[in-house]
Amino acid sequence: MGEIKEIAFLCQRLKELREKNDCTMEGMVKKLNSINFNIGDKSSISRVEAGKTSETTLMEYAKKYCEAFGMSEFQKEQFLRGEKIVVPDTSALLKNTHLIDELSGEYSKVIIPKVVIDELDKIKNNYNQKYSRGLSTRAWEIINAIGKAEKTISVDYTGTILEDNEDCKIIYVAQEASDKYHCKVDIITEDVDYSAYLKGHESVAALHLREYMATRQGIINMDRLMRVNNYYADSYDNAEIPSSEEVNAYLPDGITLLISCVRNFNIPFNQRKEKIKWLIAHGADVNRRECSNKHLPALSYAIQMKDQYDMFVFLLEECNADPNAGSRNPYGAGKVRQKNEGNMPLMIAAWWGKEDYVKKLCAHERISINQQDENGFTALIKACANGHIKCRKILMDAGADTRIVDIDGKNYEDHYNEYLELGPLRTRFKRNKNNSNRKGK
Repeated sequence: MGEIKEIAFLCQRLKELREKNDCTMEGMVKKLNSINFNIGDKSSISRVEAGKTSETTLMEYAKKYCEAFGMSEFQKEQFLRGEKIVVPDTSALLKNTHLIDELSGEYSKVIIPKVVIDELDKIKNNYNQKYSRGLSTRAWEIINAIGKAEKTISVDYTGTILEDNEDCKIIYVAQEASDKYHCKVDIITEDVDYSAYLKGHESVAALHLREYMATRQGIINMDRLMRVNNYYADSYDNAEIPSSEEVNAYLPDGITLLISCVRNFNIPFNQRKEKIKWLIAHGADVNRRECSNKHLPALSYAIQMKDQYDMFVFLLEECNADPNAGSRNPYGAGKVRQKNEGNMPLMIAAWWGKEDYVKKLCAHERISINQQDENGFTALIKACANGHIKCRKILMDAGADTRIVDIDGKNYEDHYNEYLELGPLRTRFKRNKNNSNRKGK
C-alpha cells in the first residue's frame, strides 16, 4: 500500500468522523482543547484534513480525534487502520440491504465481483419464479445502491473457465485486489464455508457479517447479543442483561434489539411488550433507527406491519416514542437528501391509508402534521397520492396545510388528480421497479 494513499484515506476518515458527529472545524478546535490538545484555530484542522501536514502530525491528530469523540481502544484500532479493501458476497448484501453504504464509510474501496452482481440480477428478475417478491425487491435495492455508491468497483472473474464454485471465484477476485493494491482484503459474508477455502490466502480474510457489525460498533461478543435477541419470556427478571453498548447495538441485519422485538410477531404480544419495557429500563432508545433498510424507528415498523395496532399504541403511549421521528441513516449525519429521508410515522400511516393510526397520531400533542420528507411530501399529499379519502379528511380536520407543495410544485389536489388518472402512487413505484427489472437495469 502506498504511503500517499494511506495518508489521503486517513485524512478523509478524519473529516467524515467530524461531520458524522455534526461537528464544525471550530467545534473540533474546542473538542481538542478540552482534552488538553491545544491548537491555534480551525486552520490547523483544515490543514490536517487536507493532508497538508507530516504523517507524524496526521497520526497524532487522528488519535486525538478518536479520544475527543470518546472512542474505545477497540474502535480506535479499527479507525486508524490504513487503506483496506472489502469484497461483500451475495449472502451478506441480501441480509443487510444498506451494507454497501456502511462498507463505503469503513473501507477505501468496495469491490463487487461480477458473479455477485449476476446472482443479484437473477434474484431481482426472479428467474423461474424461484424467489419471493420481497427478496427480489431487496436485490433491486442492492443493485441500485451499487450503481450509486462512489467507492464500488465491479470486477470480473478472470480465473480458469472450469471453476464453477462461486465462493472460490469471489476469493480469486479478492486475492487479485490484494495483489493489485498491496493491502489486505476482507470478504464480508453470511456463509460459514469461506474459512476452508481461504487456507493459504494470508492477505484475504473472511469476516462474518455478524463479526463486521461487532467491529463497526466496538462490540466484541456478538454471540451474547444474539442470545439476548432470541430470548423471550413472560418475565425478564432472570434474563441476561445487555451492557450499555449492547442494548442499542445493531444486529447483523442492521436492526436493534427493540426493533427486532417489534417485528417478531410470531412471539405473543405480552412477551414482546415485557421485553421492550425491560430493554428500555436498561437503556434502549425507543427512537433509534435501524441501519439496514429504510432507516426507520420502531414506531414506524409497528405502522408498516399488519395487525400491529396494539404495539403501535404501546410504543406511542407507554414507551413515549417520538411521533415525529423521521427516517434517517444513523451513520449519515451531515449528509443531505438521502434516500427515503424524513419519512415520518404519520406519513407512513397516510401512505398506506391506515385511518386508525392517522387519527391517533393527529391527536397526539407533539405531532407535526405539516412536516415534509425529502420529496417535499406531507402526510396529506401522501394520502391523496394514493386515494385515501378518509385519511385526507382526518388530516384536514386536524389542520393540515393545503397550501404546501412538493419539490415539483404539486399540492395535495394535484396528487389526487394524478391518482384518479394513473392510480395509487405506491403501485406506480412498483411498476417502475418492475420495468427496470425487465430492462435489466
